[in-house]
Amino acid sequence: MYKRLFLFFVLILVLISGRQPVKAQSEGPIYIVQSGDTMGSVAARFGISIDQLVQANPSVDPNLMPIGTELIIPGLEGVSGVLTSKTIEIGESFYPLSQEYRISPVQLARINRITSPAEAYAGFALVIPEPEAEKPDLLPIHFSTRQSSLELAVLSNTNPWVLNTQGNKPGWSILPGETVYIPANETNVAAPASSLVKNLIISPLPLVQGETAEIRVQASQSVQLTGMLNGRELHFFPTEENSYVAIQGIHAMADPGLVEFSLQVTTDSGESWGFDQWVILEAGYYTTNTRLIVDPATIDYENTQPEDELIKGFITPATETRYWDGLFLSPVDVPANYYLDPDCITDRFGNRRAYNDGPFDYYHTGLDLSACGNTLNIYTVAPGVVVFSGPLTVRGTYTLIDHGWGIYSGYGHQSESYVKEGDIVEAGQLIGLIGNTGRVTGPHLHWEVWANGVQVQPLDWLAQSYPSTR
Repeated sequence: MYKRLFLFFVLILVLISGRQPVKAQSEGPIYIVQSGDTMGSVAARFGISIDQLVQANPSVDPNLMPIGTELIIPGLEGVSGVLTSKTIEIGESFYPLSQEYRISPVQLARINRITSPAEAYAGFALVIPEPEAEKPDLLPIHFSTRQSSLELAVLSNTNPWVLNTQGNKPGWSILPGETVYIPANETNVAAPASSLVKNLIISPLPLVQGETAEIRVQASQSVQLTGMLNGRELHFFPTEENSYVAIQGIHAMADPGLVEFSLQVTTDSGESWGFDQWVILEAGYYTTNTRLIVDPATIDYENTQPEDELIKGFITPATETRYWDGLFLSPVDVPANYYLDPDCITDRFGNRRAYNDGPFDYYHTGLDLSACGNTLNIYTVAPGVVVFSGPLTVRGTYTLIDHGWGIYSGYGHQSESYVKEGDIVEAGQLIGLIGNTGRVTGPHLHWEVWANGVQVQPLDWLAQSYPSTR
Protein backbone atom coordinates (compact mmCIF):
# COMPACT_ATOMS: atom_id res chain seq x y z
CA MET A 1 0.00 0.00 0.00
CA TYR A 2 2.76 2.45 0.95
CA LYS A 3 4.53 1.62 -2.29
CA ARG A 4 1.38 2.51 -4.24
CA LEU A 5 1.01 5.79 -2.35
CA PHE A 6 4.66 6.62 -3.04
CA LEU A 7 4.27 5.93 -6.75
CA PHE A 8 1.06 7.98 -6.79
CA PHE A 9 2.78 11.04 -5.30
CA VAL A 10 5.74 10.63 -7.67
CA LEU A 11 3.32 10.60 -10.61
CA ILE A 12 1.60 13.77 -9.34
CA LEU A 13 4.97 15.52 -9.00
CA VAL A 14 5.92 14.50 -12.54
CA LEU A 15 2.65 15.81 -13.93
CA ILE A 16 2.93 19.10 -12.05
CA SER A 17 6.54 19.63 -13.07
CA GLY A 18 5.65 18.87 -16.71
CA ARG A 19 3.25 21.77 -16.79
CA GLN A 20 5.65 24.37 -15.51
CA PRO A 21 7.03 26.96 -17.94
CA VAL A 22 10.23 25.68 -19.51
CA LYS A 23 13.27 27.88 -19.31
CA ALA A 24 15.73 28.37 -22.12
CA GLN A 25 18.96 26.50 -21.56
CA SER A 26 21.49 28.88 -23.15
CA GLU A 27 22.08 32.57 -23.68
CA GLY A 28 19.38 34.77 -25.35
CA PRO A 29 17.82 36.43 -27.15
CA ILE A 30 14.83 34.93 -25.44
CA TYR A 31 11.16 35.23 -26.33
CA ILE A 32 8.53 34.68 -23.63
CA VAL A 33 5.59 32.59 -24.87
CA GLN A 34 2.29 34.49 -24.78
CA SER A 35 -1.31 33.31 -24.91
CA GLY A 36 -2.09 31.74 -28.31
CA ASP A 37 1.54 31.23 -29.31
CA THR A 38 2.62 28.03 -31.07
CA MET A 39 5.98 26.90 -32.40
CA GLY A 40 4.72 27.71 -35.88
CA SER A 41 3.47 31.22 -35.04
CA VAL A 42 6.66 32.14 -33.14
CA ALA A 43 8.85 30.83 -35.96
CA ALA A 44 6.85 32.81 -38.52
CA ARG A 45 7.06 35.90 -36.31
CA PHE A 46 10.88 35.87 -36.44
CA GLY A 47 11.26 34.61 -40.01
CA ILE A 48 12.83 31.27 -39.13
CA SER A 49 11.77 27.67 -39.72
CA ILE A 50 10.06 25.53 -37.10
CA ASP A 51 13.00 23.10 -37.27
CA GLN A 52 15.44 25.91 -36.46
CA LEU A 53 13.34 26.95 -33.47
CA VAL A 54 12.97 23.37 -32.22
CA GLN A 55 16.71 22.70 -32.57
CA ALA A 56 17.52 25.85 -30.59
CA ASN A 57 15.20 24.72 -27.80
CA PRO A 58 15.72 20.94 -27.37
CA SER A 59 14.24 20.90 -23.87
CA VAL A 60 10.92 22.45 -24.97
CA ASP A 61 8.06 20.21 -26.07
CA PRO A 62 6.69 21.82 -29.29
CA ASN A 63 3.23 20.49 -28.43
CA LEU A 64 3.23 21.79 -24.85
CA MET A 65 4.29 25.40 -24.43
CA PRO A 66 2.67 26.99 -21.35
CA ILE A 67 2.47 30.76 -21.16
CA GLY A 68 5.81 31.99 -19.80
CA THR A 69 7.96 29.37 -21.57
CA GLU A 70 11.32 30.85 -22.60
CA LEU A 71 12.31 30.24 -26.21
CA ILE A 72 15.76 30.97 -27.65
CA ILE A 73 15.43 32.75 -30.99
CA PRO A 74 18.28 31.76 -33.35
CA GLY A 75 19.61 33.94 -36.14
CA LEU A 76 19.47 37.26 -34.28
CA GLU A 77 23.17 37.96 -33.83
CA GLY A 78 23.91 41.09 -31.89
CA VAL A 79 20.63 40.90 -29.99
CA SER A 80 20.55 39.66 -26.41
CA GLY A 81 18.33 39.69 -23.38
CA VAL A 82 14.60 39.14 -23.17
CA LEU A 83 12.27 40.10 -26.00
CA THR A 84 9.03 41.71 -24.98
CA SER A 85 6.02 42.97 -26.95
CA LYS A 86 4.73 46.52 -27.20
CA THR A 87 1.59 47.41 -29.15
CA ILE A 88 2.04 50.55 -31.24
CA GLU A 89 -0.53 53.09 -30.11
CA ILE A 90 -2.18 55.76 -32.22
CA GLY A 91 0.26 58.62 -32.74
CA GLU A 92 3.38 56.45 -32.27
CA SER A 93 5.80 55.64 -35.08
CA PHE A 94 8.85 53.50 -35.73
CA TYR A 95 11.86 55.82 -35.34
CA PRO A 96 10.74 57.53 -32.10
CA LEU A 97 10.02 54.09 -30.62
CA SER A 98 13.51 52.89 -31.52
CA GLN A 99 14.87 55.88 -29.59
CA GLU A 100 12.58 55.35 -26.64
CA TYR A 101 13.62 51.69 -26.28
CA ARG A 102 17.34 52.33 -26.95
CA ILE A 103 17.68 50.08 -29.99
CA SER A 104 18.90 50.97 -33.44
CA PRO A 105 16.22 51.17 -36.12
CA VAL A 106 18.11 48.59 -38.19
CA GLN A 107 18.04 46.06 -35.36
CA LEU A 108 14.43 46.81 -34.48
CA ALA A 109 13.35 46.34 -38.08
CA ARG A 110 15.33 43.09 -38.33
CA ILE A 111 13.81 41.62 -35.16
CA ASN A 112 10.31 42.43 -36.38
CA ARG A 113 10.84 41.39 -40.02
CA ILE A 114 9.97 44.93 -41.15
CA THR A 115 11.31 46.01 -44.52
CA SER A 116 10.11 49.60 -44.14
CA PRO A 117 9.46 51.66 -40.99
CA ALA A 118 6.15 52.65 -42.57
CA GLU A 119 4.94 49.08 -41.89
CA ALA A 120 4.75 49.77 -38.15
CA TYR A 121 1.06 50.68 -38.01
CA ALA A 122 -1.08 51.39 -34.96
CA GLY A 123 -2.05 48.05 -33.44
CA PHE A 124 1.15 46.31 -34.58
CA ALA A 125 2.72 44.22 -31.80
CA LEU A 126 6.34 45.36 -31.94
CA VAL A 127 8.92 42.98 -30.45
CA ILE A 128 11.46 44.97 -28.41
CA PRO A 129 14.46 43.79 -26.37
CA GLU A 130 14.16 44.70 -22.72
CA PRO A 131 17.10 46.89 -21.64
CA GLU A 132 19.69 44.86 -19.72
CA ALA A 133 20.55 47.77 -17.48
CA GLU A 134 18.75 50.83 -16.28
CA LYS A 135 19.31 53.79 -18.59
CA PRO A 136 18.63 57.48 -18.09
CA ASP A 137 15.10 58.72 -18.62
CA LEU A 138 14.31 60.06 -22.04
CA LEU A 139 12.12 63.00 -22.83
CA PRO A 140 9.91 63.05 -25.96
CA ILE A 141 10.29 66.20 -28.04
CA HIS A 142 7.65 66.79 -30.71
CA PHE A 143 8.11 68.96 -33.77
CA SER A 144 5.19 71.02 -34.93
CA THR A 145 4.72 72.04 -38.54
CA ARG A 146 6.00 75.52 -37.77
CA GLN A 147 9.04 74.72 -35.62
CA SER A 148 12.70 74.41 -36.53
CA SER A 149 15.05 72.10 -34.67
CA LEU A 150 16.98 75.15 -33.40
CA GLU A 151 13.83 76.76 -32.02
CA LEU A 152 12.76 73.55 -30.31
CA ALA A 153 16.25 73.05 -28.85
CA VAL A 154 16.08 76.48 -27.27
CA LEU A 155 12.55 75.88 -25.91
CA SER A 156 13.56 72.53 -24.40
CA ASN A 157 16.92 73.77 -23.08
CA THR A 158 18.72 71.19 -25.18
CA ASN A 159 21.97 71.30 -27.13
CA PRO A 160 20.90 71.73 -30.81
CA TRP A 161 23.51 69.19 -31.94
CA VAL A 162 22.17 66.61 -29.47
CA LEU A 163 18.64 67.24 -30.67
CA ASN A 164 19.55 66.78 -34.32
CA THR A 165 21.55 63.62 -33.75
CA GLN A 166 18.91 61.95 -31.60
CA GLY A 167 16.80 61.24 -34.65
CA ASN A 168 18.54 57.87 -34.90
CA LYS A 169 17.75 57.51 -38.60
CA PRO A 170 19.60 57.98 -41.91
CA GLY A 171 20.38 61.58 -42.69
CA TRP A 172 19.60 62.81 -39.18
CA SER A 173 16.79 64.87 -40.68
CA ILE A 174 13.86 65.65 -38.40
CA LEU A 175 10.61 66.36 -40.20
CA PRO A 176 7.63 68.40 -38.98
CA GLY A 177 5.29 66.32 -36.85
CA GLU A 178 7.99 63.84 -35.80
CA THR A 179 9.15 62.98 -32.30
CA VAL A 180 12.69 62.52 -30.98
CA TYR A 181 13.85 61.48 -27.51
CA ILE A 182 16.57 63.31 -25.59
CA PRO A 183 18.07 62.70 -22.13
CA ALA A 184 15.77 64.26 -19.57
CA ASN A 185 16.99 66.79 -17.03
CA GLU A 186 15.49 69.15 -14.51
CA THR A 187 15.21 72.08 -16.91
CA ASN A 188 13.99 70.73 -20.22
CA VAL A 189 10.29 70.15 -20.81
CA ALA A 190 8.32 68.27 -23.44
CA ALA A 191 6.69 70.17 -26.28
CA PRO A 192 3.28 68.74 -27.21
CA ALA A 193 2.58 67.36 -30.68
CA SER A 194 -0.22 69.89 -30.84
CA SER A 195 -1.16 72.58 -28.37
CA LEU A 196 -4.78 71.54 -28.96
CA VAL A 197 -4.55 67.83 -28.07
CA LYS A 198 -3.03 66.43 -24.87
CA ASN A 199 -3.89 62.78 -25.46
CA LEU A 200 -5.41 60.58 -28.15
CA ILE A 201 -6.33 56.91 -27.57
CA ILE A 202 -8.02 54.23 -29.67
CA SER A 203 -9.03 51.08 -27.81
CA PRO A 204 -8.75 48.21 -28.42
CA LEU A 205 -5.69 48.01 -30.63
CA PRO A 206 -5.54 46.28 -32.98
CA LEU A 207 -9.16 46.68 -34.05
CA VAL A 208 -11.14 43.43 -34.38
CA GLN A 209 -14.08 42.51 -36.61
CA GLY A 210 -17.37 42.85 -34.74
CA GLU A 211 -15.96 44.61 -31.66
CA THR A 212 -16.72 48.07 -30.29
CA ALA A 213 -13.95 50.66 -30.59
CA GLU A 214 -13.58 53.70 -28.36
CA ILE A 215 -11.78 56.85 -29.48
CA ARG A 216 -10.87 59.25 -26.66
CA VAL A 217 -9.50 62.76 -27.07
CA GLN A 218 -8.28 65.01 -24.29
CA ALA A 219 -7.95 68.59 -25.50
CA SER A 220 -6.35 71.64 -23.93
CA GLN A 221 -9.51 73.69 -24.45
CA SER A 222 -13.04 73.42 -25.77
CA VAL A 223 -12.88 72.11 -29.36
CA GLN A 224 -15.01 70.65 -32.12
CA LEU A 225 -13.99 67.19 -33.32
CA THR A 226 -14.65 65.37 -36.56
CA GLY A 227 -13.08 62.18 -37.77
CA MET A 228 -13.30 58.96 -39.74
CA LEU A 229 -12.51 55.33 -38.89
CA ASN A 230 -12.66 52.66 -41.57
CA GLY A 231 -14.88 54.84 -43.72
CA ARG A 232 -17.35 55.64 -40.92
CA GLU A 233 -17.91 59.20 -39.74
CA LEU A 234 -17.21 59.46 -36.01
CA HIS A 235 -19.49 61.31 -33.57
CA PHE A 236 -17.69 62.76 -30.55
CA PHE A 237 -19.43 63.58 -27.27
CA PRO A 238 -18.06 65.36 -24.17
CA THR A 239 -17.36 63.22 -21.10
CA GLU A 240 -15.80 65.86 -18.84
CA GLU A 241 -14.13 69.23 -19.28
CA ASN A 242 -12.24 69.27 -22.61
CA SER A 243 -12.47 65.47 -22.93
CA TYR A 244 -14.40 63.71 -25.69
CA VAL A 245 -15.25 60.18 -26.77
CA ALA A 246 -16.61 58.49 -29.88
CA ILE A 247 -17.94 54.91 -29.81
CA GLN A 248 -17.72 53.08 -33.11
CA GLY A 249 -18.60 49.55 -34.15
CA ILE A 250 -16.29 47.57 -36.45
CA HIS A 251 -18.24 45.57 -39.03
CA ALA A 252 -18.09 41.81 -38.47
CA MET A 253 -17.19 41.24 -42.14
CA ALA A 254 -14.85 44.21 -42.60
CA ASP A 255 -11.75 43.27 -44.58
CA PRO A 256 -8.85 42.52 -42.23
CA GLY A 257 -5.75 44.60 -42.87
CA LEU A 258 -5.17 48.33 -42.65
CA VAL A 259 -7.91 50.89 -42.09
CA GLU A 260 -7.55 54.64 -41.98
CA PHE A 261 -8.16 56.82 -38.96
CA SER A 262 -8.34 60.59 -39.24
CA LEU A 263 -9.09 63.38 -36.79
CA GLN A 264 -9.71 67.09 -37.25
CA VAL A 265 -9.62 69.45 -34.27
CA THR A 266 -11.00 73.00 -34.46
CA THR A 267 -11.26 75.67 -31.77
CA ASP A 268 -13.93 78.34 -31.41
CA SER A 269 -11.43 80.86 -32.77
CA GLY A 270 -10.85 78.80 -35.92
CA GLU A 271 -7.44 77.29 -35.04
CA SER A 272 -7.21 73.74 -36.33
CA TRP A 273 -5.03 70.63 -36.31
CA GLY A 274 -5.35 67.45 -38.34
CA PHE A 275 -4.04 63.95 -37.82
CA ASP A 276 -4.27 60.64 -39.66
CA GLN A 277 -2.72 57.20 -39.27
CA TRP A 278 -3.26 53.66 -40.54
CA VAL A 279 -4.58 51.16 -37.97
CA ILE A 280 -4.47 47.36 -38.05
CA LEU A 281 -7.80 45.51 -38.18
CA GLU A 282 -7.73 41.80 -37.34
CA ALA A 283 -10.20 39.04 -38.14
CA GLY A 284 -12.59 37.97 -35.39
CA TYR A 285 -12.98 34.39 -34.23
CA TYR A 286 -16.20 33.36 -35.93
CA THR A 287 -17.33 29.91 -36.97
CA THR A 288 -19.42 28.76 -39.92
CA ASN A 289 -22.94 27.58 -39.16
CA THR A 290 -24.62 24.66 -40.81
CA ARG A 291 -26.84 25.66 -43.71
CA LEU A 292 -30.16 27.06 -42.45
CA ILE A 293 -33.45 26.13 -44.14
CA VAL A 294 -35.95 29.00 -43.95
CA ASP A 295 -38.98 30.37 -45.75
CA PRO A 296 -37.68 31.65 -49.15
CA ALA A 297 -39.77 34.80 -48.78
CA THR A 298 -37.65 35.81 -45.76
CA ILE A 299 -34.44 35.89 -47.83
CA ASP A 300 -35.96 37.49 -50.92
CA TYR A 301 -34.11 40.77 -51.57
CA GLU A 302 -37.36 42.55 -52.44
CA ASN A 303 -38.64 41.69 -48.96
CA THR A 304 -35.45 42.16 -46.94
CA GLN A 305 -34.17 45.38 -48.53
CA PRO A 306 -37.09 47.58 -47.32
CA GLU A 307 -36.55 46.25 -43.80
CA ASP A 308 -32.81 46.98 -43.95
CA GLU A 309 -33.47 50.53 -45.13
CA LEU A 310 -36.12 51.05 -42.44
CA ILE A 311 -33.74 49.93 -39.67
CA LYS A 312 -30.90 52.00 -41.12
CA GLY A 313 -33.07 55.11 -40.92
CA PHE A 314 -33.81 54.51 -37.25
CA ILE A 315 -30.24 53.71 -36.10
CA THR A 316 -28.44 56.49 -38.03
CA PRO A 317 -29.08 59.44 -35.66
CA ALA A 318 -26.56 59.83 -32.81
CA THR A 319 -28.73 61.30 -30.06
CA GLU A 320 -26.91 63.90 -27.95
CA THR A 321 -28.31 62.52 -24.67
CA ARG A 322 -26.67 59.41 -23.21
CA TYR A 323 -29.36 57.43 -21.37
CA TRP A 324 -27.27 54.49 -20.16
CA ASP A 325 -24.42 54.31 -17.67
CA GLY A 326 -22.25 51.28 -17.00
CA LEU A 327 -22.77 47.68 -18.08
CA PHE A 328 -25.77 46.49 -20.04
CA LEU A 329 -28.11 44.01 -18.37
CA SER A 330 -29.06 40.59 -19.70
CA PRO A 331 -32.21 40.75 -21.89
CA VAL A 332 -33.39 37.36 -20.56
CA ASP A 333 -33.54 35.64 -17.18
CA VAL A 334 -29.93 34.50 -16.84
CA PRO A 335 -26.97 35.97 -14.93
CA ALA A 336 -25.46 38.97 -16.67
CA ASN A 337 -21.94 37.57 -16.91
CA TYR A 338 -19.73 37.58 -19.96
CA TYR A 339 -20.88 34.30 -21.44
CA LEU A 340 -24.42 34.27 -20.11
CA ASP A 341 -25.44 30.62 -19.79
CA PRO A 342 -24.04 28.33 -22.54
CA ASP A 343 -27.38 26.52 -22.60
CA CYS A 344 -29.15 29.78 -23.34
CA ILE A 345 -27.20 30.75 -26.44
CA THR A 346 -28.51 29.04 -29.56
CA ASP A 347 -26.34 31.04 -31.98
CA ARG A 348 -23.56 33.56 -31.48
CA PHE A 349 -22.85 36.91 -33.07
CA GLY A 350 -20.70 37.01 -36.19
CA ASN A 351 -21.02 33.36 -37.21
CA ARG A 352 -20.97 32.92 -40.99
CA ARG A 353 -24.13 31.38 -42.43
CA ALA A 354 -25.97 30.37 -45.60
CA TYR A 355 -29.71 30.06 -46.21
CA ASN A 356 -31.28 27.21 -48.21
CA ASP A 357 -29.10 26.66 -51.30
CA GLY A 358 -27.35 30.04 -51.19
CA PRO A 359 -23.68 30.90 -50.52
CA PHE A 360 -22.10 31.55 -47.11
CA ASP A 361 -22.08 35.31 -47.54
CA TYR A 362 -24.30 36.18 -44.53
CA TYR A 363 -23.29 36.64 -40.93
CA HIS A 364 -25.30 36.48 -37.72
CA THR A 365 -26.01 40.07 -36.72
CA GLY A 366 -26.93 39.42 -33.10
CA LEU A 367 -27.06 36.92 -30.26
CA ASP A 368 -29.79 34.24 -30.20
CA LEU A 369 -31.10 33.38 -26.72
CA SER A 370 -33.60 30.70 -25.79
CA ALA A 371 -36.05 30.66 -22.88
CA CYS A 372 -33.47 28.97 -20.66
CA GLY A 373 -34.47 30.89 -17.54
CA ASN A 374 -37.83 29.08 -17.50
CA THR A 375 -39.57 32.30 -18.55
CA LEU A 376 -40.30 33.88 -21.91
CA ASN A 377 -39.64 37.39 -20.60
CA ILE A 378 -37.60 39.93 -22.55
CA TYR A 379 -36.11 42.92 -20.70
CA THR A 380 -34.45 46.16 -21.77
CA VAL A 381 -30.66 46.05 -21.41
CA ALA A 382 -30.35 49.77 -20.59
CA PRO A 383 -32.50 52.92 -20.32
CA GLY A 384 -33.60 54.54 -23.55
CA VAL A 385 -36.40 55.55 -25.89
CA VAL A 386 -38.36 53.13 -28.09
CA VAL A 387 -37.97 54.24 -31.72
CA PHE A 388 -39.73 51.26 -33.35
CA SER A 389 -42.10 48.49 -32.29
CA GLY A 390 -43.94 46.36 -34.81
CA PRO A 391 -43.83 43.44 -37.31
CA LEU A 392 -40.97 42.91 -39.80
CA THR A 393 -40.23 40.25 -42.41
CA VAL A 394 -36.91 39.01 -41.05
CA ARG A 395 -36.92 40.13 -37.41
CA GLY A 396 -40.59 39.32 -36.79
CA THR A 397 -42.21 41.31 -34.00
CA TYR A 398 -39.42 43.71 -33.21
CA THR A 399 -38.49 46.44 -30.72
CA LEU A 400 -35.70 48.97 -31.27
CA ILE A 401 -34.44 51.22 -28.44
CA ASP A 402 -32.24 54.33 -28.67
CA HIS A 403 -29.78 54.57 -25.76
CA GLY A 404 -28.13 57.78 -27.02
CA TRP A 405 -24.75 58.59 -28.60
CA GLY A 406 -25.46 56.30 -31.56
CA ILE A 407 -26.03 53.19 -29.41
CA TYR A 408 -29.17 51.09 -30.11
CA SER A 409 -30.45 47.70 -28.99
CA GLY A 410 -32.93 45.52 -30.90
CA TYR A 411 -35.14 42.59 -29.82
CA GLY A 412 -36.49 40.30 -32.54
CA HIS A 413 -38.86 37.34 -33.06
CA GLN A 414 -41.11 38.29 -30.14
CA SER A 415 -44.50 36.66 -29.71
CA GLU A 416 -45.75 39.78 -27.93
CA SER A 417 -44.50 43.36 -27.49
CA TYR A 418 -45.51 45.51 -24.52
CA VAL A 419 -44.10 48.85 -25.67
CA LYS A 420 -44.75 51.34 -28.44
CA GLU A 421 -42.79 53.98 -30.31
CA GLY A 422 -41.96 56.96 -28.09
CA ASP A 423 -42.05 55.04 -24.80
CA ILE A 424 -39.27 55.86 -22.32
CA VAL A 425 -37.98 52.61 -20.80
CA GLU A 426 -35.77 51.77 -17.84
CA ALA A 427 -33.07 49.13 -17.57
CA GLY A 428 -34.57 45.71 -16.81
CA GLN A 429 -38.09 46.70 -17.86
CA LEU A 430 -40.29 43.91 -19.28
CA ILE A 431 -40.94 44.77 -22.94
CA GLY A 432 -42.09 41.51 -24.56
CA LEU A 433 -42.03 37.71 -24.77
CA ILE A 434 -39.77 35.28 -26.66
CA GLY A 435 -41.43 33.90 -29.80
CA ASN A 436 -40.83 32.51 -33.29
CA THR A 437 -42.05 35.28 -35.58
CA GLY A 438 -40.11 36.28 -38.71
CA ARG A 439 -37.17 34.30 -40.15
CA VAL A 440 -36.61 31.60 -37.53
CA THR A 441 -35.91 27.89 -37.17
CA GLY A 442 -37.31 27.82 -33.63
CA PRO A 443 -38.42 30.11 -30.80
CA HIS A 444 -35.75 32.47 -29.45
CA LEU A 445 -34.80 36.11 -28.86
CA HIS A 446 -32.54 37.72 -31.44
CA TRP A 447 -30.70 40.48 -29.53
CA GLU A 448 -28.78 43.14 -31.48
CA VAL A 449 -26.55 46.07 -30.48
CA TRP A 450 -25.52 48.92 -32.81
CA ALA A 451 -22.60 51.31 -32.26
CA ASN A 452 -22.78 54.26 -34.65
CA GLY A 453 -24.61 52.38 -37.38
CA VAL A 454 -22.69 49.08 -37.12
CA GLN A 455 -23.86 45.90 -35.39
CA VAL A 456 -21.41 44.68 -32.78
CA GLN A 457 -20.86 41.79 -30.38
CA PRO A 458 -23.60 42.17 -27.69
CA LEU A 459 -21.67 40.15 -25.12
CA ASP A 460 -18.99 42.86 -25.00
CA TRP A 461 -21.59 45.26 -23.60
CA LEU A 462 -22.37 42.85 -20.75
CA ALA A 463 -18.68 42.62 -19.85
CA GLN A 464 -17.39 46.16 -20.41
CA SER A 465 -18.69 49.65 -19.75
CA TYR A 466 -18.75 52.09 -22.66
CA PRO A 467 -17.35 54.65 -22.43
CA SER A 468 -14.63 53.17 -20.25
CA THR A 469 -13.90 54.69 -16.86
CA ARG A 470 -10.19 55.24 -17.47
